[in-house]
Amino acid sequence: MNENMLKFSVDAERLGKLGSNFLQSKDGQDALASGSLKGHDRLFISLASSSILNTTLFIPGKKIIETGEQFDDAYLVLSGEIQITQKDKSYKLGAGSVIGLSEGMVGLASKFTATAMTSVKVKIIPFHRVDAVIKVLPPELRAILVTIIKRNLAP
Repeated sequence: MNENMLKFSVDAERLGKLGSNFLQSKDGQDALASGSLKGHDRLFISLASSSILNTTLFIPGKKIIETGEQFDDAYLVLSGEIQITQKDKSYKLGAGSVIGLSEGMVGLASKFTATAMTSVKVKIIPFHRVDAVIKVLPPELRAILVTIIKRNLAP
């Protein structure tokens, strides 16, 4: 099996120290203007501090999703490492990774198995909430989301 190093992770410890209102602060605005915060950093700060998303913990060895199963929810990884196995390939994801959002939004089964390698803390993104938000978006924004989802799911 081809096992790679950590494929994606944000510096959750550094970002966590910035605080939930960091993006609205002068320091946050300066960081945005200077380009020191990337898009995935900003998304992580915003979603990690969200009070509308519940948090849960997966213990090491817990299978989060298996190949062929439908996603009931998507997950934003707050801490820990998840091993993704797809056919003969394997890689690790860390904090800031989002699992299952694209597939779940369009009703596709998982093409991979995701297993917690360590204790993994996640924010749960329920699809019924995503659907409710998408229904009230302007058509142009919905079209952009469809394009992004198709791009993410392309082989």
